[in-house]
Amino acid sequence: MTDFFLALIPDYGLWIVFICVAIASLGIPVPSSVLVLTSGGFAAAGDLDVFHVLFASFTAFALGDQLALNAARIVGPSLLARLHSSNRFHGLVDRGEHLLERNGTTAILLSHTILSPVGPYVTYICGASKMGWLKFSVTALIGTAIWTVSYTMLGFLLAGQLTTLTDAARQFRGIGISLIFFSASAILLYRNWLIFKARTGSNVETVL
Repeated sequence: MTDFFLALIPDYGLWIVFICVAIASLGIPVPSSVLVLTSGGFAAAGDLDVFHVLFASFTAFALGDQLALNAARIVGPSLLARLHSSNRFHGLVDRGEHLLERNGTTAILLSHTILSPVGPYVTYICGASKMGWLKFSVTALIGTAIWTVSYTMLGFLLAGQLTTLTDAARQFRGIGISLIFFSASAILLYRNWLIFKARTGSNVETVL
């Protein structure tokens, strides 16, 4: 599927980038990071304008993000229930909930940058929980800008190694999910250790 979308870039250019990034922001599995990376490479070759790629990618991500947030505000718990019942999305939704519960707005920033595969689900959870629009949007836009600039300029500056970069980007989804699981596990272990330490300290003081 990735190769199909990449083949459309020379003919449809920024439109295919815009559409794919926007629908990826809604949680539809489209290789948006690979497309933006490749578009940066096309820009380096002179086939696209790098500033147009940046603008199209950022606008599409921000638009999709807002659509997801407001859809979750309207549909709310029923949307999350459907995602939970899906074998395909259940794990991502769970990880998004844990990430948001433990890290607050930092989770929004992470889910829009290095943990982008879980980004749409964090957005849905924020909408369903009625998080303040300004609180979400400011953090999300900062993350969107970082994601857009990073992928576009990486493709632009390293256009000669584009095949290697796209292969790495394809594998990043699994890496990102693994990183979420590892981070959540580390936080949980640390929290349990603090609780154990506090209880042990209290018992010692009682005995003394």
